[in-house]
Amino acid sequence: MGPLVRVAVVGAGAVVLSAAAIGGALWLAGDDPDMPENGDVHAAAPGCGVVSDALVTGLVPGAVPETSEHGPLPGGDSSVCSWSSVGPADGPQGVLRVHLSARFTDGTGEEPVSGDQRAREAYAALVPVRGDEVELPSGEGRVWHGQAPGTAELAFTTDNLLVRVSYAGTSGAEPVGFDDARDLAVEFAEQLGEAL
Repeated sequence: MGPLVRVAVVGAGAVVLSAAAIGGALWLAGDDPDMPENGDVHAAAPGCGVVSDALVTGLVPGAVPETSEHGPLPGGDSSVCSWSSVGPADGPQGVLRVHLSARFTDGTGEEPVSGDQRAREAYAALVPVRGDEVELPSGEGRVWHGQAPGTAELAFTTDNLLVRVSYAGTSGAEPVGFDDARDLAVEFAEQLGEAL
């Protein structure tokens, strides 16, 4: 047997073994944890269209869409949307961002973990201890100071959906106060929660 034939046989053998290993692992894994189950209310993360233009421009005058992304997330599905306003240099300006992530039931373990539970676990891991509780139509949420001055972050869950809202604003050359940023983030979350 010539060297090329040996390389071809070894290569073909490696491909067959790899395919068998991948196929066997997929068969043993059973259900795909990245697919929604019957109990998952949100079979996908809502797109940016769930947020009305009137809601955004009512809170952030002059805001225009900046980001609209949708795609898979390990164990779920995700959407990221952002809007920004550019007004007069001495007027208010802001950036509003929302991240929606649907968490799916994971049935790969001995005990399945529901999408609702996975969303609550992701919420608990995300929210800092220093966050303030807020009551929203969809339930409890938490709001906290963002890393930059004039920024408020807020998160809440509804069913198997984790929602994170971020607002950063300025008035003239100065960042808005946290209370103003907080109020805007809470009002946005209240209205968005009703739409979900």
